[in-house]
Amino acid sequence: MAGKATEWPEGLSDEEAIMRLQSVMIAACEGNRDLSSDRSFKSLRGPLIRRPDLSDVVPGYIRAHRDLASMWVYLKGLSGQWQPRREHVWETFKPLLDRVEGKTKPPTSRAKWTGRRSSAQPAAVVLQLAPDALTGVEMLLAEQQRRLENGGPVEPAERQAIEALKLLHTEIGLLITSAEDGLPLEAQLATLRAARDKAFRWCSETFRLTLSEVPLMASSSVIGCGVMALVGAITQGAGNAATIGAAAMGVQGAAVLQRRKEAKGA
Repeated sequence: MAGKATEWPEGLSDEEAIMRLQSVMIAACEGNRDLSSDRSFKSLRGPLIRRPDLSDVVPGYIRAHRDLASMWVYLKGLSGQWQPRREHVWETFKPLLDRVEGKTKPPTSRAKWTGRRSSAQPAAVVLQLAPDALTGVEMLLAEQQRRLENGGPVEPAERQAIEALKLLHTEIGLLITSAEDGLPLEAQLATLRAARDKAFRWCSETFRLTLSEVPLMASSSVIGCGVMALVGAITQGAGNAATIGAAAMGVQGAAVLQRRKEAKGA
């Protein structure tokens, strides 16, 4: 069954677009994150997450990650091997392919039968700030996991820190998905706040930020402070543009430092 015309690039049908996106993801599982693949991913992801008739079958990691650099951190966390990653993509794309092939139908919108009206303001704050927070957490995860891969002794606190970051990453991704779907956010905002507090500790006596019980390096502290500020703004529904701007700049500035560090090591 051919898909209907939509805003897909190159006039692709639904089926063609989803199959192409799946192919991009399979290649990404093997480490292919070149500029062309990233452009293709972004051009397909955008129309997909805006389709209300597909919203219930879009894999959560597609919603949560805006580019293949971010996606790579997620994929590496699934497995160190290509095949388990590919199997995960094939499995999670099945419901989406079934939908565009006409085998399933979208559920009735909850707003139609409950009379609930979603709150646009909290969702707007989430969609503005959460992607930057997600990027910051991914950067911290990548740094902590590199330390584990160095082969030296690993303290239990370091493993706990990584698990706390993974939990925080998951909660931010789920919140983004709920905001995009227009679902209630109150319970997830509270869960996100708890995940942030579990991941980060601020030692007021020493003016030092720690990741669980692991002291952070200077560059990591910049990222961590940015993530804390962003999550704080999200969970409090902050409307102060200066506060939001400063928090986002913290994460973005840290990203620049991180890229420079990686470029020097390349």
